[in-house]
Amino acid sequence: MIRLVAVKGSSFFKSNTNNIRALVMVFALIFICLFFHVVTNGIFLSAANITNLVRQSSIVAILAIGMVLVIVSGNIDLSVGSMVGFFGGVASIFFMKHGMNLWMTITLTLVIGFVAGCFQGALTAYLRIPAFIVTLGGLLIFRGSIMAIMQGETISVSNDFQIFGSGFLSKQVSIWIFVLFILLFAFTELRKRKTKKEFGIKVSGVPVFAARIISLAAFLIFFLWVFTHNNSAVERNPITTPIHVPANSPLANEPEYSFSNSLTTQIAGDENDKAIPVPVIVMLVLAIVVSFIAKQTVFGRRVFAIGGNAEAAWLSGINIKFNTMLVFGLCGLLSAVAGIVYTARLGSAAPDAAAGYELYAIAACVIGGTSLMGGRGTIFGAIVGALIMASLDSGMSILNIEPFYQNIIKGAVLILAVYIDVASKKK
Repeated sequence: MIRLVAVKGSSFFKSNTNNIRALVMVFALIFICLFFHVVTNGIFLSAANITNLVRQSSIVAILAIGMVLVIVSGNIDLSVGSMVGFFGGVASIFFMKHGMNLWMTITLTLVIGFVAGCFQGALTAYLRIPAFIVTLGGLLIFRGSIMAIMQGETISVSNDFQIFGSGFLSKQVSIWIFVLFILLFAFTELRKRKTKKEFGIKVSGVPVFAARIISLAAFLIFFLWVFTHNNSAVERNPITTPIHVPANSPLANEPEYSFSNSLTTQIAGDENDKAIPVPVIVMLVLAIVVSFIAKQTVFGRRVFAIGGNAEAAWLSGINIKFNTMLVFGLCGLLSAVAGIVYTARLGSAAPDAAAGYELYAIAACVIGGTSLMGGRGTIFGAIVGALIMASLDSGMSILNIEPFYQNIIKGAVLILAVYIDVASKKK
């Protein structure tokens, strides 16, 4: 009985600590946004800038979602940035040069991403090569491979492909998605509350519970308003140059891909019926799925156990090697998703795409509360961390701060986040 009480108390303390860290990160994000809004004379929180900001952060957030579980397991993946460039280039080659069906292209790219991630995980888990070295080698291998394959060529992609990075859902569909998301959140919270009561765990009062649901609804309604009142949703100029398709490509004879015609990006049809950007939806869906895997599945609990105490996890019968390999496989899969979204957003694939994004992903995780020592981290925190990084980038760019000063400030923020993590761990 004493042991059970201790475990419950420890779990309750850990839950409260995580909630406090999450609140601190959210308030930090709000403070950063308000600060830049004031110093930029109202530009930062304009509808257009918020839309562009969340679109920009979605790619880093997708990478951070996969990186969270890798770091939680006590490892690191330095190759995700190169993976983004590699899989974006591979997808564009499959689709544009070989005329492969769009969905087949995406499926094959994701499968390759998962296999590549599992291979790195197998080297780490079964051959006991440190993850730092394996993924550092992967960083160089993936970047060098796509450079060799593309031979310095930039491959433009068609409208159908660009939807995943530059498309928008209609207002009606966006409203239904937000309503379903609020209902899902309310149902999940009610279920958690009921479970806690059944086990005799103290729960918050009804007013506090209702305030959480109302706060989320207000937050989503605000963003829906922002998305629907954005007058400059497409931040880049439309493509007016021909898409270069090799003569031996199955698409070479298609009028829209011929050298004599120009292709202008027409995303989501009616300009007045745009709401949620597609990359944001992709990021949110992945966040919900991976969060469910981390919290509600045996695999997720094993990952946290491995990161918290690998020896205890092994003694309890957990297959550490196999689960570590799967964690890297999931990270590779999400890197492939980010590569597709990145290429679709830019409208082309380049050999040097997404250079340095691995650092942004790791920074987003750490700033969001993921412990580099393993065993602790949340998907929500990683997304907040990605938004903080994107907000710093956007705000400092609007203020025309020199790039080297931007790097210094972001580096200082990262060091501060790690210090807070280490200090809280000691306490």
